[in-house]
Amino acid sequence: MVCASGALPGPVAAQAAAVEGTWRALNGAEITVQPCDGGYCGYLNYVVIPAAQADMCRSMPKDQFATLMLDYNNVDKSLQTRSLLGLQLLTLKPAGEPEAYTASVYNAEDGKSYEVLVWILNGDTLRLGGGCVGSMCAVTQDWPKVAERETVPDFTCDGGL
Repeated sequence: MVCASGALPGPVAAQAAAVEGTWRALNGAEITVQPCDGGYCGYLNYVVIPAAQADMCRSMPKDQFATLMLDYNNVDKSLQTRSLLGLQLLTLKPAGEPEAYTASVYNAEDGKSYEVLVWILNGDTLRLGGGCVGSMCAVTQDWPKVAERETVPDFTCDGGL
């Protein structure tokens, strides 16, 4: 295609998929989803320290407390010393219909992974789970999209759920 000026258009940037971006989980944590091999990966980039540990978090330098934020509940003992910050929690693969994905979700609270379905609703909500098989129904969580910001904090000691 030639533009009216006669010049060829420059490269067109690929449009980001609706799943890309940062999403806020029910506990206030934020997970950033970006392209990776074979689909999309979500990384924990913001943690809300639970109320039970908030006083301890506030009582020490932030960088010192950050070294304590490890994957203690992982069922694989060899992984219990890895940091939660930056940890890959989601692996998403397109599911064949627009804005639908199959996903493996790692839950650091119980140290287990779960297979779920994920949909993007209206471009601003990431819905995990849902659906029924027979009489068993999966729990659904809706994660709102987080507005882009220049700097992203890594965690807060304000005490969440």
